[in-house]
Amino acid sequence: MKLMTFFRNKFSLLAGSTLFYIGNALADLPPIEQPSSGGGSGTYATIKGYLRDGLTLGGLIIAAVAFIVVANAAISCFHHVRQGKATWTEFGTFVIIGVILLVVVIWLVTKSSDII
Repeated sequence: MKLMTFFRNKFSLLAGSTLFYIGNALADLPPIEQPSSGGGSGTYATIKGYLRDGLTLGGLIIAAVAFIVVANAAISCFHHVRQGKATWTEFGTFVIIGVILLVVVIWLVTKSSDII
């Protein structure tokens, strides 16, 4: 009986140790994608590249928000024109100023991404 308990304990120990065995993972993981500005020459350059990409993305988000604001103002002004509360001249002014604003915002985002 003691011999059977001895073998059972050894088998449990062996089964438990193989269950939690951590060997070499043979997963063929793809390499981490480098930032668009390069960054293969060290950790500092890689972090700088990711920061540049993040700032460029932030600028694009600002440009998208500006587009939404200008479109909302133009639609609101058009609604006022349809109700007779505003004139077509005001609507045209909103559209022209809005387009100029969008061009300036996009130009500034492009220039800032070149500077960074």
